[in-house]
Amino acid sequence: MGHALEAIYPYVPVWAQNLGISLFGLAYRRERLGGEFDRYVAGFRERDRWSKERMEEYVATELRRVVQRAVEQVPYYRERLTVGGDLPVTPKADLRARGAEFVAADCRGRVEFYSSSGSTGTPVKIAYTAADHRRFMAAREARSFGWAGTSIRRPRSMIGGRRVVPSGTARAPFYRYNWAEQQVYFSAYHIAQANVADYVAGFNKYRPELLTGYAYSHYLLARMMVAQGLTLEYEPKAAVLSSEKLTAEMKRVIRQALRVRAFEEYGAVENCLLATECEAGRLHVSPDFGVVEIVDAAGKPVPPGVEGRVVCTALLSEAQPLIRYEIGDVAVWAKEECPCGRSQLPVLEEVVGRLEDVVVGPDGRELVRFHWVFMDLPNVVEGQVVQEAVDRLTLKLVTREGFGAAEERMIRERFAERLGPVQLVIERVSEIPRTERGKFRAVISKVKRP
Repeated sequence: MGHALEAIYPYVPVWAQNLGISLFGLAYRRERLGGEFDRYVAGFRERDRWSKERMEEYVATELRRVVQRAVEQVPYYRERLTVGGDLPVTPKADLRARGAEFVAADCRGRVEFYSSSGSTGTPVKIAYTAADHRRFMAAREARSFGWAGTSIRRPRSMIGGRRVVPSGTARAPFYRYNWAEQQVYFSAYHIAQANVADYVAGFNKYRPELLTGYAYSHYLLARMMVAQGLTLEYEPKAAVLSSEKLTAEMKRVIRQALRVRAFEEYGAVENCLLATECEAGRLHVSPDFGVVEIVDAAGKPVPPGVEGRVVCTALLSEAQPLIRYEIGDVAVWAKEECPCGRSQLPVLEEVVGRLEDVVVGPDGRELVRFHWVFMDLPNVVEGQVVQEAVDRLTLKLVTREGFGAAEERMIRERFAERLGPVQLVIERVSEIPRTERGKFRAVISKVKRP
């Protein structure tokens, strides 16, 4: 929502909040689904039927175009690249520290910025144009939603990061409705045994056909529904879920409670890769969205079946064409092709370690995805949430010199808004250790869950 609406949103009644969300949804729908959106969708659907050789030729042509454009228009790459030369890896730290240098010169003045930490507690600022946004969404419409047999234009739900229910101690309903997009938006911050019946009532009231959002939040809700003997009164068409790994157990529980098949979607806030689950249950990378490599410590490709670091090159971004960008994930290519027959879309066997620990609040609610802590905090380099007890958390921060009392106060307010009254200890550290696989753990919980 716009800043003016956001300022008054927490203080108006639910019907007015629904109206505000709907006005935002109307503008957002035009931005994402307007212009040449349908033509972009048609292009992705056509390439669904291409041979492997034809896709490789197309991607090679697009890659040359992107590199040429980066050298000509993007200050960061003008300094680092030469057309036809080797392409070095772009570290996430460079995007974080030199963000303005990644914006193409011919796009300045018509870009928007999205601030996010992704899943790793490392804040980045992503630039995109309206056309970029439509291309990103067109790929999801054709692959993520299309393969699941539905569409973003159908009535849908979301359990995501927007704080649609303002207070950490709010009362039901724990959802709001966006009339413009036929979207019911559930709070990811109030999923608790005491609140489950209200979530179920929201689903049954609006009957969304497509369920979207955080995979683990849907699983937490479904698990609590099973414990209380609750299911939905209707059968949605599909659930396309992202942000965390979707395990077989999570799929089973979601089907039992929410009466729907869950499809996994793997992407990045930087919009440099998209992988989507097909009807055969395999996770296909879309190389016409972004070129994905899995490499070793020296930056060399690893064979199928071997873990490696994920680097990706964005093919759809006019505003910020990231090249061989290291997103911070570890993955494995599959050894066999998928029986669905899409040999032109390579298969990931696994994206390693995409399950975060769950934080349990004092009132029993369970939360994942703490990236909101670091939104729009330019002096935070990295952050990690450690839960010591249900009412006590430690936030480890790697900060820049400018970090001060105002930013610390903002962080404390965010925790209070989402978790209610908890004790928060903020520690400034020089670095946050990685696991033996080199993975960053954004959330560590020492609390036993039910």
